[in-house]
Amino acid sequence: MNISTRVIILLKKLFIKDYQNTSDPQVRIRYGIAAGVFGVLTNVVLFLFKLLVGLMSNSITVIADAVNNLSDACSSVFTMVGFKLSSRPADKDHPYGHARYEEITALIVALLVLCVGVLFAKSSIDKIITPSELEISVVTYIVLIAAVAVKLWQYFTYLDFSKAIDSDALKADAVDSRNDIITTGSVILSMAVMQIFKVNLDGWFGLIISVFVIISAIRTLSEVISPMLGEHPDEKIVESIYSLVRGRENVVGYHDLIVHSYGAGKCYASLHIEVDASQDIFLLHDMIDTIEREAHEELGILLTIHMDPVDMHDPLRAKLHDITVEALREEFGSDLGIHDFRIVAGPTHTNILFDIVEPFGEHYDLTRIEALLTEKYLEAHDPTQYYFVINVDKKMD
Repeated sequence: MNISTRVIILLKKLFIKDYQNTSDPQVRIRYGIAAGVFGVLTNVVLFLFKLLVGLMSNSITVIADAVNNLSDACSSVFTMVGFKLSSRPADKDHPYGHARYEEITALIVALLVLCVGVLFAKSSIDKIITPSELEISVVTYIVLIAAVAVKLWQYFTYLDFSKAIDSDALKADAVDSRNDIITTGSVILSMAVMQIFKVNLDGWFGLIISVFVIISAIRTLSEVISPMLGEHPDEKIVESIYSLVRGRENVVGYHDLIVHSYGAGKCYASLHIEVDASQDIFLLHDMIDTIEREAHEELGILLTIHMDPVDMHDPLRAKLHDITVEALREEFGSDLGIHDFRIVAGPTHTNILFDIVEPFGEHYDLTRIEALLTEKYLEAHDPTQYYFVINVDKKMD
């Protein structure tokens, strides 16, 4: 166990009661508040020392780096507020709880970093246009090197905390600390270059750092906004849900999985399961209740299952189903899947009802599909008049 790991564990023991029980919502809040207080204290200290050194050396690069630490302190305040708000229980207006406040916090942190980067860029351009004399001393290097060490401490602490409680907000703080290590390291390099070669590149280095900060902030914004908009569910979650269903007796198939996340510990899902319609309805219902209970107990997911009965003993259904699957795969490839295949016979015609699974980016012509299937059914010497009722589902997994 290295020194940084030992220090992080010591922090947890001192400031996070029962820190190993990360499934407890209260422990999660303690992690967030501890990280916030840690960030405020360390960043305020860095800001004061860097600002003093920047004013003494008349360096826009150092001053910009100092202001960046001040923004980090503000971000830490938002982190604390976000964790506190996210712990509020569900209420009448917010039945799914308030866990998404963490994502909002991460969004605010990323926006703050973006604003700071833009302000840095403006100041750096002004410095390029009107450069001023620099006064770099040994104290400048000492403060900046110490700042890198503190930022490394922050980075490993935030990263450890974010993994412990699976927090996007703390992950954003960790990424920001990593960026600060790079920017402060660049400041040290720029100081050395300017001293050795007697050339004032303060504004240029400041601009390079600003661009890096802006790009990093935009990337973080993209990562934060994606789950808020509703992104593709994690493959591990999908497979975990399917593993509860796969192989069970009387389950013919499963489809239409939808997963909604409302923040950490607030995951809801729905799934359609095709079952043998000849089986006892109470037996099937008990099976579905069991799957839903296991999803909650083992995965922490509130799963709702819709039951689709399928007549597995109708030879006509089996025949037409096989013809349909084969015809569609020959024409469109294996990406086009179907489910909920049913037939409803009438005195003048028979309805064929099923869903097709359409991958994103694809668009299947239903008229073309109907014509294709009519032709295939006739080739199978089935003179019945068929009407097709086809529903289109998007491929969600």
